Amino acid sequence: MTDNTVPPSVPVLDPPREGPSAREREGSPVDPAPASVRAPGIVALFTVTAFVGASLLFVVQPLIARILLPAYGGSATVWSTSSLFFQVLLLLGYLYSHVTTRRFGPRWQPPVHLLALLAPVVALPVALPLEAVPGVETSPVLWLLRTLTLMIGLPFVVISTSGPLLQRWYSWSGGPRAEDPYFLFAASNVGSFVGLLAYPFVIEPLLTVDQQRVAWSVGFALFALLTATCGIVTRSKARAALGESPRVAESDPDPATSVTSEPSATERGQVGITRRDLLTWLVISFLPSALMLAVTSHISTDVAAIPLLWVIPLALYLATFIVAFARIGRTAPRLSRRLAVVAAVVALALIPQEAGGLPLWLIVPVLMAMLTLVSYAAHAQLAADRPDVEHLTAFYLVVATGGALGGLLNGVIAPLVFDRVWEYWILLALVPVLLLRRAGAPSRIGRYADRNWAAFAIVCMCGTIFVFASALTAATFAGTGAALATVVVVAGGAWWLSARRGLAAVPVLVILLAFAVLQGQGTIDQRRTFYGSYRVVSTDGQHQLMHGTTLHGLQWQDDRRYEPTTYYAKSGSLGSVFAQPALNDVAVVGLGVGTIAAYGKPGQRFTFVEIDPAVVDIARDPRLFTYLADAKADVDVQVGDGRLALEAMPDASKDLIILDAFSSDSIPVHLLTVDAMRSYASKLRPDGLLMVHISNRVFDLQPVLRGAADDLGWDAAFGTKAEGVRSTVGEWVALSPRDGRVAEMRRSTAWGPLTTDSTTWTDDYSSVLSVLR
Repeated sequence: MTDNTVPPSVPVLDPPREGPSAREREGSPVDPAPASVRAPGIVALFTVTAFVGASLLFVVQPLIARILLPAYGGSATVWSTSSLFFQVLLLLGYLYSHVTTRRFGPRWQPPVHLLALLAPVVALPVALPLEAVPGVETSPVLWLLRTLTLMIGLPFVVISTSGPLLQRWYSWSGGPRAEDPYFLFAASNVGSFVGLLAYPFVIEPLLTVDQQRVAWSVGFALFALLTATCGIVTRSKARAALGESPRVAESDPDPATSVTSEPSATERGQVGITRRDLLTWLVISFLPSALMLAVTSHISTDVAAIPLLWVIPLALYLATFIVAFARIGRTAPRLSRRLAVVAAVVALALIPQEAGGLPLWLIVPVLMAMLTLVSYAAHAQLAADRPDVEHLTAFYLVVATGGALGGLLNGVIAPLVFDRVWEYWILLALVPVLLLRRAGAPSRIGRYADRNWAAFAIVCMCGTIFVFASALTAATFAGTGAALATVVVVAGGAWWLSARRGLAAVPVLVILLAFAVLQGQGTIDQRRTFYGSYRVVSTDGQHQLMHGTTLHGLQWQDDRRYEPTTYYAKSGSLGSVFAQPALNDVAVVGLGVGTIAAYGKPGQRFTFVEIDPAVVDIARDPRLFTYLADAKADVDVQVGDGRLALEAMPDASKDLIILDAFSSDSIPVHLLTVDAMRSYASKLRPDGLLMVHISNRVFDLQPVLRGAADDLGWDAAFGTKAEGVRSTVGEWVALSPRDGRVAEMRRSTAWGPLTTDSTTWTDDYSSVLSVLR
């Protein structure tokens, strides 16, 4: 008879008369194994297998993104969308582990999984499928998900099962700590951590993409062999622990069809899973996952869409998993939650100051520290709330669901719903609400605040506004030192308020609302796409296009509207190039606000290639910018990837090619390889000129262009000092096949010699570590 008090996750059946117990079939822990089973070799086998599987799982993610970036314009959104895909597959792998372990038990689940290990062979080695590049009218997100499924879907799902599955197998094996196999989760996360850091620092600098693909396939074969060994050991040890002989085991009824019963959770003295447990696991796992992706997008937008900057936040995220689940205790340290709240408030206070010119060496460490503290606080709470081994797979299933929801927010929902990066600010605001839900220090201040919460909240709001305004003023007018001082004040106030859950949310909400108001001032257009978030601001008689914190062009709104500005000013390096004659046919990769069109003359033809249709709409809107409408040359704008568009143009048809395609301040690596440069060279006339814009706050790209010039056998020059109506330094490199043309340019004050250091990037190999400033 069914016991109605049993949680839905624990099935109740009739007791068996003979054969293996229902607990074995349903995945419950078997009875303690004899001493011979408790061999150190079992621990080593499962630990190594978990390590290898997790390493492969996280090495392949930056590898796949590296392969995909050229086809998607180098957009930072490639990573958030890819992360969503990987998290969904991880969820599917965990669901498979949960269902099959409960359905088949230790006798049949390992053999079933060994068959599943053979399925990914058809997809190896991983490679970019045909028609990987999305069409102009096709959703990049949906096309990217389709491409990822074809590339790595099957192998990734199979490996993703290893986390909960190996732990469940180990609980059946009777090895040491079989009743609490969560220590294998730490081993998995160590493998993930090592795999992630190995990619940018070891694998990418030493191996080509083809070599990486082959090496990963070999690693998968090793993982399959280790997993098969674990499955064989699990099945044999579980049968030995139950006192079965092979003959009896083979004659047992099929567990898939047997009708048996299992003692209820109450009868066994175990606690079931409540809905509150499920919701807590879901929310707490969602927060660090979503915040990790939001921080990654926030940083990579203003630095570079490269695997290195994606790997570091994810590595810190995993490191907190390792530390949290290595703890045996069942309590989460309250100090970690308070520190996380302080870090979140400081990160919020830094958002408006980033636009005020704070250096990246200050911003990035603060954001990484915040992500680490928040992730550890959340993961420590998960580790403290981990259930008995009977519910292990359900626990990981819910945690994976929370992670997938974080990817869904950043990869799909936010770009569709928000016109700016609201998800980053909202997640920071949620930190005190979610992490301090159990707080309640019985201090004198806390008791007074509970009794007079309205007055106390007003005082907190006024103090926050004062500190926030001081921090913004210091960042804008007084430099980094004053900004650091105000950050200390903000941190101190947040620490004091973090003793009470309700009060800690007050400064966060005030800062969030104040920043929303500040950013809205002067904004006349705001939009967001797969490729970025754009904002047009009207200030001081100018219209400015901002992408992240990077200025992508401005135009005066008076009689100076026809003048090229910023990096493209006539007094700079680009201006000296357009002063030369015989530039009848010009191709420009990257549109911006269309500033380069101001150089056009009657009889000339300018072809702009821009990957984001939203940027084209902004540049063509006469209410925002009029460079294209006012151009004297014949202007054509094409939507698509710059490299592919240039390759489709007739050979020897261009007098000048300008590469000016940047996603915020990041590097479009696929546009700068020697393979790409050879393609551009074929489109230039014999006396043509190739101009590359390399202005960047983090990377020195001169060695990359030196390597390309050496490969082509061309002369090259370096230009800077672009002083226009707004003081903006622009760094340009000019390359030409004609002897003497670049030498003539170097005689002017705007040009000089290119560095002699050389770094060669190819489509198959590139490493940004070699060009860090």
